[in-house]
Amino acid sequence: MSDLRIEFLEGHLWLTVLLGLALIGLVWLYYRRTTPPVNRFVRWLLIVLRTLAAAALFLALAQPIISYTTSTQQPKRMAVLVDRSRSMTLPLTPSGEQTRAAEAQALLENSPLASLQDRFDITTFPFAESLIVSSEENLLSGRATDPGKALAQLRQASLTAPYDYTLMISDGRATEGRPLAEAVTAFNRPLYTVAVGDSVSSADLSLERVDYNEVVYAEKPTEVKAIISQRGEFTIRPQVQLLEGGRVLAQKIIDLPGDGKTGEVSLTYTPPKPGRMILDLNLSSQSEEANTRNNRQKFSVRVLKSKLRILLYSSSVNQEFAFLNRFLGGTADYEIVRVVDAAGGDRLGDRFPDTKEKLNSFDLVILLDPDLSRISGYFDQIISYLSDRAGSLWLFMGETYLRTAPGNRLETVFPLKVSSNRSRTIQYGRFHVSPDQQMIFHPAVKLGETREENLSLWANQPPFTQAAPIDSLRPGATALAYRDAGGEMAYAMAVRRTKGGKILAVAVAPFWHWAMLPYGVGGDAAPYKNLLSGTVRWLTAGDESDRVTFAPEKPIFQSGEEVVFSGSARDEGFRPIDNAGGSVVLVSAKGDSSVAQILPVPERPGRYRAVIGALPAGTYDYRAELAADNVRLGRFEGKTAVDEIDRETAFGDVDWTALAQAAGVSGGMFVSYRDLGPLVNALDTTPRRVETKHEVRLWDNLILLLIILGSLSAEWIIRKQRQLL
Repeated sequence: MSDLRIEFLEGHLWLTVLLGLALIGLVWLYYRRTTPPVNRFVRWLLIVLRTLAAAALFLALAQPIISYTTSTQQPKRMAVLVDRSRSMTLPLTPSGEQTRAAEAQALLENSPLASLQDRFDITTFPFAESLIVSSEENLLSGRATDPGKALAQLRQASLTAPYDYTLMISDGRATEGRPLAEAVTAFNRPLYTVAVGDSVSSADLSLERVDYNEVVYAEKPTEVKAIISQRGEFTIRPQVQLLEGGRVLAQKIIDLPGDGKTGEVSLTYTPPKPGRMILDLNLSSQSEEANTRNNRQKFSVRVLKSKLRILLYSSSVNQEFAFLNRFLGGTADYEIVRVVDAAGGDRLGDRFPDTKEKLNSFDLVILLDPDLSRISGYFDQIISYLSDRAGSLWLFMGETYLRTAPGNRLETVFPLKVSSNRSRTIQYGRFHVSPDQQMIFHPAVKLGETREENLSLWANQPPFTQAAPIDSLRPGATALAYRDAGGEMAYAMAVRRTKGGKILAVAVAPFWHWAMLPYGVGGDAAPYKNLLSGTVRWLTAGDESDRVTFAPEKPIFQSGEEVVFSGSARDEGFRPIDNAGGSVVLVSAKGDSSVAQILPVPERPGRYRAVIGALPAGTYDYRAELAADNVRLGRFEGKTAVDEIDRETAFGDVDWTALAQAAGVSGGMFVSYRDLGPLVNALDTTPRRVETKHEVRLWDNLILLLIILGSLSAEWIIRKQRQLL
């Protein structure tokens, strides 16, 4: 025991001490003489009892605390990460029968490492794609190996009580996540590594990695890079092929990188149409190879339409036109066709598309304060565009629209209706717009991620200065936002769905203030960009894809891995739908089918999931349907695949380099399972000195109360018996 101290919590300690001494002094004066007189023993007994009560009262008032520190020795703490991925089921040596996992277990039980059990407080953590916390998962069935993630999880779990040493026992092969040498830098502690397994000596060519763009564009050439490693010598130059469903997309005969080296080869292919492509990259096998399972790799890309074609049609060149053109035309995702067609003959670009074929080539038509009299002759083409093409219109109302709309049958298409008994002229003022509370997450009005953020962003945008006099919605239309109108709320934005198409009408202006004013104060016009991108994305998406989604969680699943689908369902206001359900059917190329129920995800409103067990390798077509209250919400079709290559076992070699680099970068040590002596000798086994501070409070326990009550009670009894005044 050391560092013994007495502390007082009372802020006015000296006043309390003086009061205590005064009480003791009064006790002594009070009992110098008694009436009637008592013998000396009784008088001193009364003095002691009164003094004891006064001392107990002083302790209660002064609040003393006795603190002291004790020191103990404890063994240092060590975390041992043990690889339990499927690659550990491979043989320890090329010609042996014992597995790497068995050797790793033997290292912990019957090796110099086992002697550390008596000198360290050791905690073992099995890992594969992450730390394994369940004993049922510790079965060498991990679908991947991600030692970097395991280190990150260990560091997070031991922030308050970090381990003195961290030891990793593994074959070094990481099939997921960052390279171990990179991940260990964030671990910020020394890592000691033990390599389990010997390098395979037989000749081998392997596809180590495939680099590709997960999202590509139709009819646009795209590149795939393959990283190929070589071990041993070969007599024939191999061929690399890129295939889709057995059809060769690209191929190339390559030069070998050389024994113990890696090389890179590039192939170029052109996706023919939008959709999902499941591709195979094959490296031709050689007669000298003992293992050809690592010569193939399957991957998937999502093919998008090259660019969304947008027609920007306006009755004049103004600031709204200029800002729309600038922001939409400034991204590679859109191809903008500009047409300015004024009644006075001013023209920019071509005319409004005069045939169905020309109009149907556009994904979205933006009508910026249009002169309806100049496009009313294309009424049939526009109706066909909305119904047959499932196209979309985005209307910005203005003076020209209000002047040319009366009696024009095109006006009946749009969701906002101008009353015939009110002047069809623009109203000027300062108009603040807010989203409809039921539609606040609709993409056309969503500026932020939460309800509060969305409302705040709308409230803080520059007010609109022009508004079209709208009285009502047309049948089938839905209000998205309102503006203040003399104490009342008037329609500002509304949407109307046709057979497959969408029409969005905006009755306030200008929006370009949202972009210009932030730039003047050093802003980035994020709300303006979010409004445009969200609205265009929603208008050009399918009728169901904007609200209801369901697809495989991965385009390609590994052999032995569960096939999992997930998605979401939201109503017209983009609020979660919680009572949906359905099923998903997978059909293999042989015609075999598997079915799984679509179930809600607990505690995640509007989210759904379906799980199918491990399937044989191959490509599968899937069909899924989601419904609620006997109403179909969405139907989904597509392709997914199960890769026949198990990257955990296809690459039999160990990666001593990765383990050695991680140990070197972190300041630890690397050893082989054959010689653990240097590692054991390098560890400092000196116990840790742990100091524990103890505090004993003398003022808030029952003993003080009993002393005060007991002393005063005994004094009273004696005084009563002696009939003292």
